[in-house]
Amino acid sequence: MPPSPSGVAAYAAVFRDALAEVAPTSTVPLPAQPAASQSFPLAARLIRRLRPEVAVPGTVLVVEQAGRGLAEFWAAWWLSRRGARIWLMVHDVPALSGGAFFGRLLDRRGGRRVAALLSDTLGRRAERGLLARAERVFCLAPSGAAVLTSTHRLTRAVEVLPHVAALPPTVAGEQRTILVPGYVAAAADVLPLLPVLHTLPADWRLAVGACPDDAATAIAALAADLGLTDRVDLLGFTDEAGVRAAFARAAIVVRWRRDGWSGGANRHAVSGPVIAALAHGCALVTNDDRGARELLGRAGAVVVDGPEDLAAAVSALVRDPAERARRGAIGRALIESDHTPVAVAALLRGGH
Repeated sequence: MPPSPSGVAAYAAVFRDALAEVAPTSTVPLPAQPAASQSFPLAARLIRRLRPEVAVPGTVLVVEQAGRGLAEFWAAWWLSRRGARIWLMVHDVPALSGGAFFGRLLDRRGGRRVAALLSDTLGRRAERGLLARAERVFCLAPSGAAVLTSTHRLTRAVEVLPHVAALPPTVAGEQRTILVPGYVAAAADVLPLLPVLHTLPADWRLAVGACPDDAATAIAALAADLGLTDRVDLLGFTDEAGVRAAFARAAIVVRWRRDGWSGGANRHAVSGPVIAALAHGCALVTNDDRGARELLGRAGAVVVDGPEDLAAAVSALVRDPAERARRGAIGRALIESDHTPVAVAALLRGGH
């Protein structure tokens, strides 16, 4: 749970509110650093901690399962074999544990080959067993549910839940900030916005979320060259309250990468920053075509490709406040209808 650099932790903090709408809910937190979950001793402690609780009739153990979350995985696997009711949310599809034997002892030079061998044999069998025994299995995107089913040759249903979102209060007054939320992978994902900012009215600002030091240096250097230093805010790593405040100040949110988002282990992920932008009523400009792509048209997002399209879209939204407000209202209405804890809780109750 927050504070943690994990996007899964941020998601779980709000999903807990949806669970609390269904039944009395308690939370079993894990260490803030995701890598700490690569621990078999932690799995053993979790089993001891959870065993008496899940034995109580009617109790359900909801597991947020992300790659290399070995403590969560092995605890759920062991408890499910002893009859515990497990609801499993799989975040990094098609991976489940991300390699069931890549504990910290083996996830190093000289041990990874052994970890891979064990994970591809015994670990894969354990993953299929947990997926078969879990009472319910969830994903956040239809594409994720489909690939999880095909990869693990499942004969059971995988349910798709909307990415839950807290609906913040509306902000009075017109906002004049363009936000690039973190984590920003590289300076190239921000630099095309600086020449655009240079052409905009002087009361418009650019805020950039957490990014590597070299990216921050490159962004600051170009901002200085263009005379924009006092209009560009490098936010750095902020806590959850700081993240929410940044979205509340934003009129436009840009979720864009020069090289796109579809490759890699998170190609079916639903972006938390995309959902947050919609919930805050911001106009969204994005090329994030992963698990949220089914939402973008319904949400009023502006979908762009290259840097020229990005620059033109942002400039047009700045200069057309009515269109900016229209798109923001569409996105917020979608979140209010389908993504709040109350809306997600209704799906949890209806499918049970």
